[in-house]
Amino acid sequence: MVPMMSQHHHLSDQMVYDILSRLPVKSIIRFSDNTLTEVSRIEIPCLYEAIVGFCNGLFILASPSPMEHSFQHIYLWNPIIRKFMRVASILGQPSTSSVTLGFAYHPRKNDFKILRLVCFKNKGKLLPAKAEAEVYTLSTASWRKFSISVDSLSGLNIYRISESPSLFFNGALHSIAFSRDYKFILSFDVDDERFREIRLPQNYLVGVSLRKEWLTILKGSLALIVIGDAQIDWSGVCHIWVMTEYGVAKSWIKKSVPMDKHAKFLSCTINGELLIRRYDMKVRIVLFDPESLKEEVLRIPDPRDVIYTTNFVESLVLLDGLSNESYSLG
Repeated sequence: MVPMMSQHHHLSDQMVYDILSRLPVKSIIRFSDNTLTEVSRIEIPCLYEAIVGFCNGLFILASPSPMEHSFQHIYLWNPIIRKFMRVASILGQPSTSSVTLGFAYHPRKNDFKILRLVCFKNKGKLLPAKAEAEVYTLSTASWRKFSISVDSLSGLNIYRISESPSLFFNGALHSIAFSRDYKFILSFDVDDERFREIRLPQNYLVGVSLRKEWLTILKGSLALIVIGDAQIDWSGVCHIWVMTEYGVAKSWIKKSVPMDKHAKFLSCTINGELLIRRYDMKVRIVLFDPESLKEEVLRIPDPRDVIYTTNFVESLVLLDGLSNESYSLG
């Protein structure tokens, strides 16, 4: 026989919190209002052009401005609770040539940040173009603008940044940037909001007619994927550079593997396989093991976007709504 608890006894707030914190978000959502709504399907907002990234339960989506090609409209989307919000708009400058977005979670403050790196067109041949940074903090629902300054570059201006989404790793967002003839990895520390330089592998493009390069995370290390233009050098090779000791330029190691000329790199899995999109008779999503060189075609129909995450975190963020425009799907 199990004794009944007296009506005069109740669970403390801390105990209730401990219990709820161990429940899946979907279970909590069922009892978040009087309707006992159950989340069973995920409806994707149709307002976006591209998925920029996923971080700690939230997606960041973006769409271009009608007047420019650079991303100006940004949305945050929580697929578990089916809510998304439009981030406060940023007025686009007519001299903007490219925009790079990054999305990060700040665990110490339990907050999210969006990094927007803006490059401007060169108005004159004698003056190099400049880049600046804008940071959006979810808790304050506001943007802050500041110049990009890297101590190790001795005041050199950054004039170009890869438009691929910044990679969130080791508490920082990473992008490939250019300062005069120098190419490097620009890191932005989410905590202290300082920019730092990480050197790329020395002479890593020697003998390679570069078609595309991506920053990624390979088995817990910062990595660089380099694919040459097969139409020029016919190499059909993918070069994988791994930084075995974060921030130490001498720790880069290289592995080269055969790669189909019609392949596009998407991401790396937790086991070290390359997730790629292959264009042959039809579009296929393939897992490629660079160690065994074995491939596995995934049974995924041609998707609009593919994002890989090692651990899909469920979150209640956006449930209560924010000061910006917030919507509920379904």
